[in-house]
Amino acid sequence: MSELAEWLGAQAPGYADRHGLSPVQRRALAAIARCRTPELGGRVYRCGHCERTNFAYYSCHHRACPRCGGNRTAAWTARQTERLLPVPYFMVTFTVSAALRPVFLREPKVMVDLLFNAAAGALQEVAAMPRQLGAQLGLIGVLHTWGRQMQHHPHVHFIVPGGGLHEDGSKWCHTKKPDWLVSEKPVEARFRHRMEEGLRAALPSEHAEITSSCWRQKWVVNFAHVGRGQSAIKYLARYVCRTAISDGRIVAMNNESVRFGYRDSKTGERNQCQLSADEFMRRYLQHVLPAGLHRVRYFGWEHPAAYRRRRRVETLLAVVIVVRGPEVLTQWHLRCPHCEAFALVCIKSLPRARAPPERWAA
Repeated sequence: MSELAEWLGAQAPGYADRHGLSPVQRRALAAIARCRTPELGGRVYRCGHCERTNFAYYSCHHRACPRCGGNRTAAWTARQTERLLPVPYFMVTFTVSAALRPVFLREPKVMVDLLFNAAAGALQEVAAMPRQLGAQLGLIGVLHTWGRQMQHHPHVHFIVPGGGLHEDGSKWCHTKKPDWLVSEKPVEARFRHRMEEGLRAALPSEHAEITSSCWRQKWVVNFAHVGRGQSAIKYLARYVCRTAISDGRIVAMNNESVRFGYRDSKTGERNQCQLSADEFMRRYLQHVLPAGLHRVRYFGWEHPAAYRRRRRVETLLAVVIVVRGPEVLTQWHLRCPHCEAFALVCIKSLPRARAPPERWAA
C-alpha cells in the first residue's frame, strides 16, 4: 500500500473545505482515494506454486496517483531505448522566467503548448543554420513542472541525437564536436523571443502584465552531453507517467506536517524539507495537469507522422532494424506475495464496492 496515497485520501475532504479544489484536482483526489480499493473492483488469484489465495483491486491509472504508472513507465523506457541511434546524445533543458510561472498556473494548456513549441522551434531554427549544423533535428520533449522541494518550476527536457537530417534528406549531418550540438546563446535568445511573441498572440492580457525586464534578462537553456542516451531516458522516464513525489522520498507524515528528502541541486547533498499538511497538499495539487495535456511530445523526424524521415535517418546511419514480436513486460500483478513466484491465476472477479470475504485473505 502507498502511505502517500492513503494520506492524500484522508486529507482531501478537510483541505477541500478549507481551500476549495478545482474540478481537475477534485477528480485526481477522487481517483487516488478509489485506487486499489473495493470501489474499483478487482480479481481473486490462486497461486499455482504454493496454492495460496490472494486478491487484488484494480488501479485508477490516473497520472497524479503515486500508486500507478510503473508499467507504463517501463514500457516507455523500453520503447525509447530500442529507438536510440548510434550517435552522441544531448539533453537540452528550457526553463521559463519566474515571472511567467503564475501564468502557467492560470492557463496551463496554453502555456505548456507554447513552451513546447517555442523551445522546439528555437532548437530547430538554430540547428538549420549552415554555420551551426545545417540540418533538422529529431526531438523528444518531456514536461517537468516541479522542483526538488515540489515548488512550481515549469521546464521541459529534450532528448536530442547529436546530428540531423539534411533538408533534402540526402545525408546525415554530424555535429562539429562529439560533445557539442549547437551554440547555446542563439537558442536562448530565440526561445525567449518565441515565448514573448506567442504569449502576446495567445494571451494579450497576460502579456501586458509581464514586466519588460522579463524579456531582457537571461533565461536558462542548458545543454548536457549524455553519452549514448540510455541515462537520459532513464532519468526522464520517471516524469512520463508519474507525479511530483513518491513514497520513497517520504520520511514522515501525519495530520499536521510532512517531511520528505531531496537532493540539493547546487551542493548535491541530501537534505530534508518539512511542510505543513496544507502546504504539502497545495504543492502536490499544483502539478495535477488538465486532461488531454500531453506531458511527452515529439518533433522533427522523431514525430510519429514523420516515420519515413526516421527510416531515412536509420538507413543513413546503417542502423540494424530488428523486427520484434509483441512487447512483453514483467507482469508484477501475477507475482505471489507469499512465495514470490509468478504463478498467480485469476479464479474470480470482484465487483465494484464489494470487499473480499475474509477467507480470501488467508
